[in-house]
Amino acid sequence: MAEGTQSIDRAATILNIVAREHKNGASFADIMNETQLKRPTTRRLLMALVEHGFVEFDGENKRYHLGPKIYEFGLQVLPFFDFQEVYRPSLMRLVESTGDTVFLNRLVGDDMVCIARETGSFPVKAFVLDVGVQRPLGLGAGGLAILAAMDEAQAQAMLQRNQKRLKDSDTAPERIPLLIEEARQKGYVSREVSRLGIRTVAMAILDSAGTPFASLSVSTIQERMRGDHLEMVVNALEREVRRINDKLSRMRPLHPLHSR
Repeated sequence: MAEGTQSIDRAATILNIVAREHKNGASFADIMNETQLKRPTTRRLLMALVEHGFVEFDGENKRYHLGPKIYEFGLQVLPFFDFQEVYRPSLMRLVESTGDTVFLNRLVGDDMVCIARETGSFPVKAFVLDVGVQRPLGLGAGGLAILAAMDEAQAQAMLQRNQKRLKDSDTAPERIPLLIEEARQKGYVSREVSRLGIRTVAMAILDSAGTPFASLSVSTIQERMRGDHLEMVVNALEREVRRINDKLSRMRPLHPLHSR
């Protein structure tokens, strides 16, 4: 690998880490440990990213956050990448028909990012995710739905790249292939978070090229998401995903933002 390309790859990896930890900030030690870079190399790359405005250093808590240049770039590309006018009506219809909490997650590199959340009339709210939360693909029902919609080789490659991060999570990595296969057979993901008493049902969204790049999901308490209510949610979710896919099939690809 050429030296220049290697530096770009390393800087991109650091940016991904800082983006994932943006809310609370990423410490120097965390960045160094995760990238496995030496201290001088890590410091040099961070200083360059700070100098160009891609990363900002908070001297008070000694943590790194995304910088203003990222925001400027985001404003420029938002009309190109956003598809709010496509998914928003479906989110609102799902909220109205199910009464539950509805999420939209989008694939960014090897991660899933929550880009929208709406709550229904049911009094117990399933706030399993906040907008902006970024998690490795393989965690959560939305990510599993995307993996199930991918071809086997691509899904395995993405899981392999996320292997270490998945091991550090609450999810047993050996369970993930079983959950993916179950989703392929059912046509949707049904996932329980026992510690929260929540069950989520999710399906993948495809772009105009037929590539899974986002997911739509409905969450509520386990006791509610069963029997007739579960069947109703699955049917409503399937209907709205089909509507979104039909709209996107007539548009240019929306760039799933795969990292590789």
